[in-house]
Amino acid sequence: MLALAAEARSATPKFHGTSQAVPQAIAERMQRYSWRKGCPVPIADLAYLRLSHYGYDGAVHEGELVVHKDLATEALAVFKTLFAQRFPIEKMRLIDAYQGDDDRSMADNNTSGFNCRPVAGKPDVYSKHSYGRAIDVNPLTNPMLVSGKVFPPAGARHASRRRSAPGILRERDRAVSAFTRRGWTWGGDWVSMKDYQHFEK
Repeated sequence: MLALAAEARSATPKFHGTSQAVPQAIAERMQRYSWRKGCPVPIADLAYLRLSHYGYDGAVHEGELVVHKDLATEALAVFKTLFAQRFPIEKMRLIDAYQGDDDRSMADNNTSGFNCRPVAGKPDVYSKHSYGRAIDVNPLTNPMLVSGKVFPPAGARHASRRRSAPGILRERDRAVSAFTRRGWTWGGDWVSMKDYQHFEK
């Protein structure tokens, strides 16, 4: 019995991922924070994911994401690949845990998907997040650089990409490739600005 228990503890953790229609309780919460009348997609076109990820502490955690239902299966495949790579993700909570405030979510290094909001600096243009077609990964470790500013500001120490850090995304990394080989665009490849946290499709 003791030998079996030891073997179970030493077994390689397995990825678990599920996709379903957004549950009613979560839809009601989203309508308070991340979704509102006039958003470019109805909640019925979104999917709620629960999935395994390694944390910055090296332990396995269960995260949650909302993405467009057309991308749900692919998003699970991406994060299964990241899990196999043991790529660390510090937090993965719905943006509603931050009352839909992207700045607060970024400052907390939270990986997130859907949020009905405009593009930064373009109040009349919906972000790809508003369609459930973008995911931001470890945004404090992988900040956005635009017009000489860093978002979130505390991410400035990671702006050069030379500093080693858990969960960092760099050009030609396997973690970046987990997205781009499936046709996602990475903000770290953009020319006019850099958005190292951002993937969209």
